[in-house]
Amino acid sequence: MNKANSTKKLQQPFLTNEQNKVFQNISGVEKADKGKYEDAFKAFTSAIELNPKDADAYFNRATLKVRSGDLKGASQDFKMSENCHRDSGFKFVKYPLL
Repeated sequence: MNKANSTKKLQQPFLTNEQNKVFQNISGVEKADKGKYEDAFKAFTSAIELNPKDADAYFNRATLKVRSGDLKGASQDFKMSENCHRDSGFKFVKYPLL
């Protein structure tokens, strides 16, 4: 285990729930970028378990599901992401195509 990984593992237990959710989501993105899709899926799922209204984690997990061919599961996660955004008061802005 390299020093960077050992530092992450040491810091994680000391994070607040909100910080840990963000950590899991970022960790999932990093893992997906490295092609570690199963680990990324677990990280996004962990972020969702920590905060079931985390629109970004649902969106990221849906993207992985599309990649793996689970279109039904991806559709469900995309809908959850949209619902979480709507429930948070987030306003989607329609930009004109340039």
